[in-house]
Amino acid sequence: MVTQTPATAVCPGQPSGARVLTLTTADNLTLPAVEMGKGTRGVVLVPEAGSQGECGWMAYAGELAAKGLHVLVFDMPCQGASSCPKAETDEGVPAVDTALNELHSDGATTIVLVGASAGATTALAAEAGSAASSAPGVAAVVALSADELGTLPAKAATIHVPVFMAVADGDPSIPTAAERGLFDELAAPPSLRTLTVRPAGSGHGWDLLADKGFQGTVTDFITAQLAAGYTVWGTGARTIVLSNESDQDQWSWQAYADHLVGEGYKVAMWDYADQDPLAELRAMVADLRAHGSGPVFLLGASKGGKVSLVAAAGIKPPVSAVVTLSAEATLAPNTDVSTYVKQLMCPVLLLTAAQDGYGSTDAAKTFQADLPNLAHVLTYDGSDHGTQLLNGADGAKVLADVDAFLRAH
Repeated sequence: MVTQTPATAVCPGQPSGARVLTLTTADNLTLPAVEMGKGTRGVVLVPEAGSQGECGWMAYAGELAAKGLHVLVFDMPCQGASSCPKAETDEGVPAVDTALNELHSDGATTIVLVGASAGATTALAAEAGSAASSAPGVAAVVALSADELGTLPAKAATIHVPVFMAVADGDPSIPTAAERGLFDELAAPPSLRTLTVRPAGSGHGWDLLADKGFQGTVTDFITAQLAAGYTVWGTGARTIVLSNESDQDQWSWQAYADHLVGEGYKVAMWDYADQDPLAELRAMVADLRAHGSGPVFLLGASKGGKVSLVAAAGIKPPVSAVVTLSAEATLAPNTDVSTYVKQLMCPVLLLTAAQDGYGSTDAAKTFQADLPNLAHVLTYDGSDHGTQLLNGADGAKVLADVDAFLRAH
């Protein structure tokens, strides 16, 4: 929940037009926040411990917003005017989740999480626990002088997104060796993670950004992660592109994406923008291939299934396979999917429910007749549609069937 108040300045240097908010966590803690900029490319800045709180990020947040990014800064629990939990519990990760949810609900579809000092550790911990979180996932994490690591190194193997870490040589708050040990445990492949050791005396946490050259390097990393317009998880040699239903966004795939990463795949998720989704998907596959992705699979639910089938017909060389959950016969406004299915040169798995209320059962039969040697239909009991097939009564069987198909191709 969020409450917006008149845009009075709460921090020195607060940009004009910034919006002053009060976030409320699931445990009813209130967190002052400032939001600036608009759009789909988001940045959440997690503050250091201490009295500065969100104000310590204000200058950098303004610079990011001036570059067209949608930025949220906030105070952690017990910091500034934030409330404190009644019991001694660690509310850091839930606070970050609340901030991510707020920025996402206000239009940011792809978000980079940036933390300094204790905030860097909390940002990494939030990403490590993302599978059990209700917050949207993040595209990447920036951790400046992550300290007080606790059990985080043991959890780092669950962090698959790109990570940029930095620490000053000889930082008295965190040994460089400890930072490198955390870095080495990250699951992201070497090409997606960076550890920069700054010269001794460069500062700690957000003070590292006082060097404008280094600040530019950090900003370049953030903007690069947001530039693609899609989110990549995992380190596998094979890539699965997930295309969502028309009434959902990319984060509806979060739990399934975690499953696929666990199976050894790289996963790409995206949101439909104002452009032609077919052109967007084809461009994404081209971009993934240009950046070294191996075999590419398309997997979509409902509208995403239709987009996957139609787009695949125009992708050269062909993708390795297409999987659809409840793909119907017509892609709005008037594209006949069957026309494109007949052109496919790759294996296709069509999943549907026997009592699907949107026509995907009959459509699957048509598509199989269009591509008799390459298309296979699996029908399950009930009326689950789209991603519900993964979570319904037959969810375990659906997962196993899709896993077996992907392994076979």
